[in-house]
Amino acid sequence: MNSMIDFDQLFPDNRKSGETILRQAQLVMTRMFKIIDYICREHHLRYWMCSGTLLGAVRHQGFIPWDDDLDICMIREDYDRFIQIAQQELPSDLFLQTRETDPNYDYLALPCKIRDKKSLIISTGIEKKKYQMGLFIDIFPADRYHRQPEILRKEQKAKTYFYLLCKGLDAELDKQHSLAKRVVSYSKPLLRVLAKRYLRQAVKQAKANLQLDKDCLIGHGFDTPWRRYFAYEEIFPLREYTFEGHSFYGPNNADAYLSQLYGKNYMTPPPPEKRISTHAAYLRPVLEDVGPNK
Repeated sequence: MNSMIDFDQLFPDNRKSGETILRQAQLVMTRMFKIIDYICREHHLRYWMCSGTLLGAVRHQGFIPWDDDLDICMIREDYDRFIQIAQQELPSDLFLQTRETDPNYDYLALPCKIRDKKSLIISTGIEKKKYQMGLFIDIFPADRYHRQPEILRKEQKAKTYFYLLCKGLDAELDKQHSLAKRVVSYSKPLLRVLAKRYLRQAVKQAKANLQLDKDCLIGHGFDTPWRRYFAYEEIFPLREYTFEGHSFYGPNNADAYLSQLYGKNYMTPPPPEKRISTHAAYLRPVLEDVGPNK
């Protein structure tokens, strides 16, 4: 791929055309998604829309109208390649955020984000963090898991252990918390050591499970706390879905995927009082003057 491609010309930044702050943010993320899709297609990297992004594609052919985030998955071997390629080929106004590229990024549950440098979103609960906080797309590694119940249970136990570590590290100490939560908060140095040890083992397990090939379940990576699993054939081969007027990849069987996450009535929107954005405590999609990585 030509690293000198002009993404500004290919996918113009139209954030200011949004009628509301939320719509401006959605336009930023759509442009980012188009760039990620372009890079993935050029390098034959497999990704698929997941969670609320896939629900939006199927139910609304775009964002859920009140949604303020965007999620995709990549199978492990392509995720690892994407991390290397993106650092070379993303345009200068986007930033690949991992624990390696941003030393202040310490959120273990989400190992990779693509950030827009010309915006600001402060997510609920991380107001005091110092890492880069532009609008983002979450990129989740996806790993293979065993179909055999007895082996899968062991893999699930490992993920549950990591989930508890993440919950402990996310706990914030204040006078309203119970004694148990205060003990957990004071134990964070130990939890960080245990988490790093777990992540080293998680990488080994993910690589070992590559040999399962297609005879497997697919789920969020061993290095994430999410614990949903889908048959390989429910994800692959990938299909294309319309999202914000553009064609993006999603799982082969969106109905099976969405039914597991949201129930059989996923096509019915929630009542008006529940149609709220849940991620942003502060949202500013347009920053006129920004530094090189702010």
